[in-house]
Amino acid sequence: MNSNINYELEFLFGRWYERMEKTNGEKTCFTKDGILYKNELSDDEILKKWNESSKRVMFLLKDQNQEGKEKWDEDIRYWLKDAEWDKPKAKETKAKNRNLDNKFFKNLAYLFWGVSKATADDDNAWWYNEVAMHIEEVKAFFNSQPFALVECKKQPGGGKLDNKVLVEHLNNYKDLLEREIEIMKPNMIVCTNHHIYGTVLNMKLFPKKEVVSVKGHEQVSFHIPTGTLIFCSYHPSDRKSPNEIYEGVMWHYRAFLKSIYNL
Repeated sequence: MNSNINYELEFLFGRWYERMEKTNGEKTCFTKDGILYKNELSDDEILKKWNESSKRVMFLLKDQNQEGKEKWDEDIRYWLKDAEWDKPKAKETKAKNRNLDNKFFKNLAYLFWGVSKATADDDNAWWYNEVAMHIEEVKAFFNSQPFALVECKKQPGGGKLDNKVLVEHLNNYKDLLEREIEIMKPNMIVCTNHHIYGTVLNMKLFPKKEVVSVKGHEQVSFHIPTGTLIFCSYHPSDRKSPNEIYEGVMWHYRAFLKSIYNL
């Protein structure tokens, strides 16, 4: 089962690339993604932990930010794991990623911890300042527990993505994105853009008549048959404060945890 995930993803990425090439009318660079590999565990071990986890968290991102005009193929599953082909700069960057030395990964790690650890108990609400006080535990959790990163736009981009371009890719490749979700079977999907959130809520995987939310907290939706939570979040690289990014998800999630839908 572990190897099946990556086998099915490789087949899907092949189809995705072919459609992108046909749509663009030329060869293009491609971003592979999925469940991130870790230094502390073998690839099979991290996939096994994913399959056995009661909370399988997937972050749906926009696109891969690559500096400069020249773009390249990249597999972001190696963002936290050293590889034999890494150059010194890549090893240095990955070490910083693991240590949460940049805003993107720190915000990502805090959200991963929050949605994984919070319960309906007020003593276990995990407010932002509480998470910050447990930073070393957060780092250890981030570097040992499975989670998935998925780029909705597989073609690498730069530091900013126009929503019109994002929506175009969401419309053109929605069925393939849905298939990627179906392959990995997350039960907590963090959408880092409201257009991504709307796209997921319109997927056949989650029929509207089977989805509920708490009044006033519609940024969290719950698909009852599969027990899947779908969150609308700011992007981890957003200019908003780390507290705003974190509470932008967790405030609504706490309301859900105290609701009648938390079955």
